[in-house]
Amino acid sequence: MKTFLNFLKTTLIGGVFLIVPIVIVLLIFGKVIEILRILVKPIVKELPLDTIGGVTVARLVAFTVLIFICLIAGLIAKTQKANQFKNWIETTLLSNIPGYGMIKGMTETAIGIENNTDNEIILVDIEETWQLGILMDKLDEELFTVFLPGAPSPMSGDVVFVKKERIKKLDITSVEAFKIQKKLGVDSAAILKGKMGSKSF
Repeated sequence: MKTFLNFLKTTLIGGVFLIVPIVIVLLIFGKVIEILRILVKPIVKELPLDTIGGVTVARLVAFTVLIFICLIAGLIAKTQKANQFKNWIETTLLSNIPGYGMIKGMTETAIGIENNTDNEIILVDIEETWQLGILMDKLDEELFTVFLPGAPSPMSGDVVFVKKERIKKLDITSVEAFKIQKKLGVDSAAILKGKMGSKSF
């Protein structure tokens, strides 16, 4: 019974971590589209068409404007000042959100952005079995802070302090590691093939 309750808890937490960000993004996106639709309405009135493919011209124009704004924002984001501001926001605010750094690193890795924030994936010797872990911090030369992601909900798990000799490096990304956890080990052979050397710290 206790195992089932723990499974239920970790699964619910994992679902919340997955659904909440998506819902927030969709709500914000929808609100921005509505605001832009109102702003472009005077311009759209001059156009001969009201709808295109069942979608109002005002909504299509608003969506186009939003894409354009995102492109401009992307160009601005490449400037030094914008990066300094982004780093300040992450350091002072977002870094206090549990798991933000790990999620950010995973997202950037998944979409192909090179980054230095993707935590190193390791194998941890836990009671004579090897468990997937994520290296979070280094206390000293012999002791490491490790997050052990749960399954099937890798966003919840345990934080443990592990000695150096009980850790092996894995040449996979956090996205691949989380995929193993979510699929309860299915296809792990394909993901780990050739990436489980004897590398240690």
